[in-house]
Amino acid sequence: MSKNMGLPRQRKRLYKKSNKCLICGSKKLTRYLSLGNAAPANSYLTKLQLKQKEFKAPLEVYFCHNCHLAQLLHIVDRDYIFSNYAYFSSTSPMLVKHFEEYAKEVFQRYPAQSKQLVVDIGSNDGVLLKPFKKLGARVLGIDPAKNIAQIANKQGIKTIADFFSKNKVAKLIKKYGKAGIITSNNTLAHTDALHDILDGVKELLDEKGIFIFEVQYLLDLLNHNEFDNTYHEHICFYATRPLTYLLKMHGLKIINIIHTDTHGGGIMVFASHSRSSLTIAKAVNEFLENEKRFGLDKLSTYKKFAKRPPIVKKQLTRMLLNLKKKGKKIVAYGASAKATTLLQYCNISSDIVEYITDSAPSKQGKFTPGTHIPIVTPHTLKTKTPDYIIITAWNYADNIMEKEKWFKEGGGKFIIPIPQPRIVD
Repeated sequence: MSKNMGLPRQRKRLYKKSNKCLICGSKKLTRYLSLGNAAPANSYLTKLQLKQKEFKAPLEVYFCHNCHLAQLLHIVDRDYIFSNYAYFSSTSPMLVKHFEEYAKEVFQRYPAQSKQLVVDIGSNDGVLLKPFKKLGARVLGIDPAKNIAQIANKQGIKTIADFFSKNKVAKLIKKYGKAGIITSNNTLAHTDALHDILDGVKELLDEKGIFIFEVQYLLDLLNHNEFDNTYHEHICFYATRPLTYLLKMHGLKIINIIHTDTHGGGIMVFASHSRSSLTIAKAVNEFLENEKRFGLDKLSTYKKFAKRPPIVKKQLTRMLLNLKKKGKKIVAYGASAKATTLLQYCNISSDIVEYITDSAPSKQGKFTPGTHIPIVTPHTLKTKTPDYIIITAWNYADNIMEKEKWFKEGGGKFIIPIPQPRIVD
């Protein structure tokens, strides 16, 4: 296997099935959503690999009756997913802008801590650390993807190519000192090593330091039918109660929460050592109360949600097959992780969608996992213009439609699949 992101070595078991909650260890778990067997989201294929057997694992979500964490229990080997990663945060202008504003916000709120060491866990290509460095911070990135860490280092962002772990913290402190700010964006959703990471955060964080992390917000996922945000690297789906439970186990407390619009709706969580004198903002309790009103503590809420994905599948496939019968040419926009889930779950392959565009050079020339649709540069839209574009990166639909308004002006139509399929003309 080439750098773990091609096809698997058959002898190695590439996923394991857990039987207990990743936070509290309870075995009282109920599966509420099954999206079938799926290839991992970012395991894009070369032409040669199309001829080989593709690795797939069950994609199922479970509810913990004790701490109420929504989670996957079929855990794909993290070396297979992350060692040679195909997702580069800086290829998204919207994310670059978000992280620039994020860094300014943190500097304004915590100027003293920001002037110390800023460590980003799961730093990708340094998209957040770049604006921190511009603002005058001393920065350090930690990311397991060797290919991405190499790029970050070349761009002047010191990055260690490794998984963050408690047993590595003593060496980090000796070399760099304690961190005034530790950030982690979506990493806590993408790991089953939660307790090891938070033990490390507690040790690395200065006594007056702030731990800031972003995760997709479960309430938004359920509200807006974002089932396609379920994929193997996205193991945990968070709300305030399970996060409070988790951080308390490691001597940390949530002091504030801000709602964000990244990835279809997320939360930015601010935490400190439990013994710190920092007060807890009213927003924390407001989030907890709102989640209880919505019913995030009840299995029935999740079972109700699980009825919606099959409806999307039926409506979308019927829509696309009808268009194909009329001789219409259909393509997709955005070879994202969520696109992989949507396309696989709805059985939409290259016989329906001619190609899918993506701005990341690391994906271009490859094929989508499970559905084998060729990934091309966005410029292809102008040389092989379709009749319909499915916006699989639907969280950026407005930006995409504005960017490609020439397509609509020429008579083309967009299809937005989530929360329910609709044609924008």
